[in-house]
Amino acid sequence: MKLKPIVGSLLMLGLLSGCELADDDNDLEPLRYQLILNITEQSAGNVVISPERADYEQGAIVMLNAQAAQGYKFVSWSGDIGNADYSATSLTLTMNNHKEVTATFSQITETPSAGQVVINEVRSNEGGYDFIELFNNSEQAFTFSDANWAVNDLKGFEIDKEPGIKIPQGTTIAAGGFLVIATDQTSIPFDAPTDTLVATAGDTDFGLGKGDTALLVHNNQIVDSAHWSDGSHVSTWGRLPDGGNWHTQDEALAPTPGAANKLPAPVDGATAANIVINEVVSKGRDDADFDFVELYNTSSEPFVFAANEWELVDLDREANNQAGLTIPAGTEIPGHGFIVLLPNLVTGAQLPNGAPATAILNDNEDFGLGKGETIKLKYQGQVHQQVSYGDFHVNSYGRFPDGMEFIELVDENAPQLYASPGRKNFKTPMHVGAATTLNFTSFNDQEAALESKGFRVFGKGADLAADVEPEYVAVSADSSTAWVSLQENNGLAKIDLTTKTITDIFPLGFKDYGMAGNEIDASDKDNMIKLQTRANVVGMYQPDGIATFTQDGIDYVLTANEGDIRDWFSNFAEGEKVADIVLDESVFTDVSILQNNVELGRLLVSQYVDSDTAASSHNKLYSFGARSFSIFNGDTGEQVFDSGSSLAFEANKAGVYPDGRSDAKGTEPESVTTGMVANKRYAFIALERADAVAVYDISDVNAVSFVQMLVTQGDYAPEGVLFITADQSPTSKAQLVVANEDSGNITVYSENNEGKFDFASRLLIEGGEGAAEITAYDAQTKRLFVVNNGSLLNAPRIEVIDFANPNNIATLGAIDISYYGAGVNSVAVSNGKLAAAIESGVKTDTGVVAMFNTSSYELEMISAVGALPDMVTFSPDGKLIITADEGEPSEDYNVDPLGSVSIITVPTIQ
Repeated sequence: MKLKPIVGSLLMLGLLSGCELADDDNDLEPLRYQLILNITEQSAGNVVISPERADYEQGAIVMLNAQAAQGYKFVSWSGDIGNADYSATSLTLTMNNHKEVTATFSQITETPSAGQVVINEVRSNEGGYDFIELFNNSEQAFTFSDANWAVNDLKGFEIDKEPGIKIPQGTTIAAGGFLVIATDQTSIPFDAPTDTLVATAGDTDFGLGKGDTALLVHNNQIVDSAHWSDGSHVSTWGRLPDGGNWHTQDEALAPTPGAANKLPAPVDGATAANIVINEVVSKGRDDADFDFVELYNTSSEPFVFAANEWELVDLDREANNQAGLTIPAGTEIPGHGFIVLLPNLVTGAQLPNGAPATAILNDNEDFGLGKGETIKLKYQGQVHQQVSYGDFHVNSYGRFPDGMEFIELVDENAPQLYASPGRKNFKTPMHVGAATTLNFTSFNDQEAALESKGFRVFGKGADLAADVEPEYVAVSADSSTAWVSLQENNGLAKIDLTTKTITDIFPLGFKDYGMAGNEIDASDKDNMIKLQTRANVVGMYQPDGIATFTQDGIDYVLTANEGDIRDWFSNFAEGEKVADIVLDESVFTDVSILQNNVELGRLLVSQYVDSDTAASSHNKLYSFGARSFSIFNGDTGEQVFDSGSSLAFEANKAGVYPDGRSDAKGTEPESVTTGMVANKRYAFIALERADAVAVYDISDVNAVSFVQMLVTQGDYAPEGVLFITADQSPTSKAQLVVANEDSGNITVYSENNEGKFDFASRLLIEGGEGAAEITAYDAQTKRLFVVNNGSLLNAPRIEVIDFANPNNIATLGAIDISYYGAGVNSVAVSNGKLAAAIESGVKTDTGVVAMFNTSSYELEMISAVGALPDMVTFSPDGKLIITADEGEPSEDYNVDPLGSVSIITVPTIQ
């Protein structure tokens, strides 16, 4: 009988046997003995026996080695162990008789003594990553001796039952030392301590809110907590001194991750002396056809204007003792920020195009700014500043850089500033573009007909033209036609680029999850991946990224059917869980079962289909996105292919299916591109929640097939995919560039000899989450340009990457975008020109497209476009720049700009 170490509770591993006499009494066999091994607690540990025998000769040496299971520790040996050390994990026995030994294990319940390891500092993303800092408030090092420690927030711990971020077993905090956990990051931020912990596989990253509770947890028990009230949390809150009492929430601490807590250095508040006239514009220019005066705060601290203290006048009003523009009491100008005054518009007038929503109008009689003008800013009745400019008309007269000296106006040929109300001043480029901005007002009378085919108009009080939100744009190979995804509205728009008109809206209809081939997993709480059909449940396609290709003379549009939810407005929330809505029991006959969390109860669905009135009862469930990619005929809008449930099945096979997102949009196909590899046309689909890129062969739209799943450990939330053709590639092999938004990195895959793709290189970009979103490639300079709106940056920028060697890419520098707007949403490259779509500081205001030289990074053109330009692209012939302008509503839904498409003719630059 062979003895094997078996984990169990007092399990006998052997049977006693004695020595035996042979038939020949004179031939005595050697004495042999057996070992009985008992293990306590069930599943608590294991014992390795060496050598492992059924029985042993007298005097044999046997080694026992105790190995504790995760969450347990070895306690002691007992039984026939003689004088051996009962507490050592290894035991040596001499077999001189039968022996019975018990190995005892117990669950680890140790926690640091009261106050030894505590939450010491927390930060809730005020210009940096969220973090929880632990402090060892003792004179002894503390080691996390098991893998059952984690940090979390109260919602994740008690409501969502998520694991939070686990602290690896063996992690040690030195006496008086610190451990930082960046709770909303998946890679260590650039300015964080090098031993900072971040979310890894099996963790759930989480942000810390204004009103939140941070937890230190061990064995599912709260060891320490820190709670702050909504609105009271400042940039950083902590104990002062370290390990002591929590400092008042009303006073910020200096953020000191991994170092001693301290109060910030005192900063002088802003005074009247910090307020300067920064820019003056007299209307009549293309860049800003309205009069304005911009004030700038030279302090890093905000300044609040008091009642009846500040007034803007010109010489005529001063001479005639007439009131000018009075700055209202309570108006705040941020540190190093701007306030725009519009003296020529009385309060209540409509803001001109290009003016910031925060601009101040004139409560008194309006007055304009002419040529050869002098204006005065008065404070408490005295002239605080005055500015005079010549009688020739310039784009803008102002300070450059902001708050410094005024530009010199020697003559009309002198360098000028571009009118930039509410933004940094910058010099006028050689070209100011004039965009043709198309809106959808001509389709308002077709709303009902389009809705009957699956188009959606449901924004609060909005007509079709205001409700549409153009998201992504793609252009035909012959540069004659563009298509734009209308994501929230579940449609595609078709644009004739020759006549510059929107010719069609194609409703995309709904995907029937009751059909075989369209299976979904609808629950994130059933602890399994269960793909099945669901009757009376449909998916709204709602494509985000799109691409085009031409085959056999037909233009096709390829769509990534991500889905989107209007749920961030203060008084309008679209999504509801099935468990929380009323189902029509004449259709859903098993409501009590279906609304269970392991069935359909967790599925997120829309309350609104084609109305801004929420449905009171649901006879069909409309979920977000189609969890697929599709191919549509670009001329007719007819769907010729949909991947059904293939993305989910392939992600599951690859081990990357995100079951925690089954209740929402599954793998979330975010963006898509296409390209030729040898003689095959591939589609590359970025799966945002699966952290992977799926590759399919679409050479024959009637026989699409899966090729491979690209997965790189540490890449999270692929946002953009860029295909570089073999003839443009530095290696003459096709390249795929993936921008991963959450992990803030670029990953490159290169074509191999089998026509598939292998990992080539990976580059982490400074900025944290959001540091890598959309990319563009310039073959002339072999440079990548990457949208970087990193959460850890002070201002948005375009990262420039050396791509000369795809196996070893490196950062070259960055282009500062903060002069032109508040955030860059996308980039595109053609013929040595880089176009960037840039949103305004107030999203409902008009945005701009800035065009740079890819070699010198010099600004060559700027053009105003619609509100919130999302995706920008060049036409393949390089003659046009096209943007999809979302026109997203304000948070309170009181302002809902028209969704639009802008077309700019690229200037000829010598």
